Amino acid sequence: MNRKAIQVSEEYREQERTQDWTKNKLNREILLELGSIGAGHATSALSDILEERIEVEVPRLHILPPHLVPKIFGKHDQPTSAVYMELRGEADCDILLLFEMEEAKKIAAMMTMTPSPDDVDPQMEASAIEELGSIMIGAFLSAIADFTGVQLLPMPPQLAKGSFDATLDTFLVKQALLSEVALVFDGCFKRSSSEAGGTIVVFPSLQLQEILVKKSQNWLKGVK
Repeated sequence: MNRKAIQVSEEYREQERTQDWTKNKLNREILLELGSIGAGHATSALSDILEERIEVEVPRLHILPPHLVPKIFGKHDQPTSAVYMELRGEADCDILLLFEMEEAKKIAAMMTMTPSPDDVDPQMEASAIEELGSIMIGAFLSAIADFTGVQLLPMPPQLAKGSFDATLDTFLVKQALLSEVALVFDGCFKRSSSEAGGTIVVFPSLQLQEILVKKSQNWLKGVK
């Protein structure tokens, strides 16, 4: 068997293990509900800040090993903006928010109330994306903390730009020892006259994964 075939075989087996772990232990619907709760928190926060209704939705969830995340998108060299935040506590978690560059401009226009994405100043765009990232990650942090009872302390956000794969790879290297699963939520941000898409990637630590499993099982049994 050649090296490429061995690599594909190993990736397939790892993906199968992750799918099996998810199927047997962690309920996908509960995770998607957690994402929806986080999106609801973000909707309230953004609407209050901008004094206009902003809808945040997470219609889909993908669960897979961190190193396979780039393969489900196929965006490779697509220019991308990202906000990354480490959450530290009794069970760590890292969250990454990704936007294709054109979507980032739309988001920045929403955040700054600018009529056209092309009119957004680059510095204002970076500031708006970082602010949105802090709001979104804080919203997901709140949802996770409420469900698990785990207190997590957010570290200062990090902003990055580059090609999709290069930007993502920078953060995936940090996940090698932290997490064996990535929770990838497709995100949609809607304003009355416009909308934009993004991706939220949650990397729960092994400890947080086990807590999520236990809390999910208890929830399904009706035990608090």
